[in-house]
Amino acid sequence: MKRFCLWIAVLLSVLTLCGCQNKEDPGPYDVAYDGKTYTVDQEQGTITCDGVVYQFEVSSRGGDSVELDITYPDGSRYYWTMDGSFGHGGWSDDYDPEGSGYVPGDVLWDVLFLGSAGQERSGPSPILAVVLLALGAFQAISPRTAWMIGYGWRFKDAEPSDLALTVDRIVGVLLILAGIICLVAAI
Repeated sequence: MKRFCLWIAVLLSVLTLCGCQNKEDPGPYDVAYDGKTYTVDQEQGTITCDGVVYQFEVSSRGGDSVELDITYPDGSRYYWTMDGSFGHGGWSDDYDPEGSGYVPGDVLWDVLFLGSAGQERSGPSPILAVVLLALGAFQAISPRTAWMIGYGWRFKDAEPSDLALTVDRIVGVLLILAGIICLVAAI
């Protein structure tokens, strides 16, 4: 029964966390970077700064590998690939951001990937925090009842050992701590 309750708790946690993800496209958003404001539009694949529009395409090659291809208004290109913590890339022969007054490709990379890290994202659900707090409190306050629900029903006239009660109480305290962390993160 305890395993069943644990699986239910895990399932509820996963469903709650899945519900926290923002599935909608946030639309264009502004990123302040190095004293300038850049408008990133993921849907259109554009970054706009000082009235200049840069086209970009991001693709994943699987795992930690991400490719970025930026096309400048004059047709020149900058491309960069990140494989985990290593990166490599290059540019077309006519790429000259300093001479043309365009923003360099590495700055646009930072705006797109580092700048978006600051965008508002939803955190853990307060419902998850309440569930963890309730389960933890139940297990910490009444470890004997928790043991009976989890294991005692399997055996006739069974009694939990002192170690089993201690472990159940410790797990309850850990669940309470996890609930508090989720609650603080949700606020």
